[in-house]
Amino acid sequence: MTRNKLLASALWFANKGMSVIPIHTPTGGTCSCGAPSCSSPGKHPRTANGLKDATTDTAQIRAWWAKWPDANIGIVTGAVSGIVVLDIDDRHDGDETLRDLEVKNGDLPRTWRFLTGGGGQHVVLKHPGLEIRNHAGKIGTGLDVRGDGGYIVAPPSLHVSGRRYAASVDHHPSDTPIADMPPWLIDALRADEKPKAKPATHWRGLIETGWGEGQRDSGIAEITGHLLSRGVDHAVTHKLMHMLNAQRCRPPLPVSDIDRIVNSIARRAGCWLGDLHG
Repeated sequence: MTRNKLLASALWFANKGMSVIPIHTPTGGTCSCGAPSCSSPGKHPRTANGLKDATTDTAQIRAWWAKWPDANIGIVTGAVSGIVVLDIDDRHDGDETLRDLEVKNGDLPRTWRFLTGGGGQHVVLKHPGLEIRNHAGKIGTGLDVRGDGGYIVAPPSLHVSGRRYAASVDHHPSDTPIADMPPWLIDALRADEKPKAKPATHWRGLIETGWGEGQRDSGIAEITGHLLSRGVDHAVTHKLMHMLNAQRCRPPLPVSDIDRIVNSIARRAGCWLGDLHG
């Protein structure tokens, strides 16, 4: 039953536009990776390319869980999935730190919340369309942030403690929409940071080499965000991404996936013209 729930949950998250990756599983206090000194039992990717393999492709997800039916579920955070996650570690007073921040700045909005197997919480918020880096403790003790280039372990994955990750009953995804990040949180996370400008060779390389399975979603999302952040029109970007998909994705993603990625990022970037379709 749990195996069926793991696959069903992975497919559900993917259907919401979140890139999924199979994660190793705790086995009797150790990790399914087999390393006796594993420092992250049940918390690191199973696939060869790690987070680069994450996808929303249902056929690939079914194949992974057919191979590893007990695999924990990883969700890649950041623009590719449209989310930023605030990781509250109660063991290090993260709950108290958050209360202090909310007293000063206002409460976090009602949104998805997951209970972690280690006794903490994951607060899921919409990605704002600006780069949000991963941080450990930048905004306070016991508060980490999973943004662009990060990931979380998602329900109903198994924790090394023997407990399972679970959705909060009061903030369940079935009846709670994902809320926008409050401006004060965005400002706090981006304080004293200058965006890392990637060299022209990076973008040229992406266009030349393209992407194989497991890399297509993130590649299209990265180029889309790059173009929109530099003022390229939503409609123009939309058509360019369909052309890029046809010529550089191996095999091309479904047309509907390109529509979803581009429209979602345009909406968050504030340049949305209404949902465009290829």
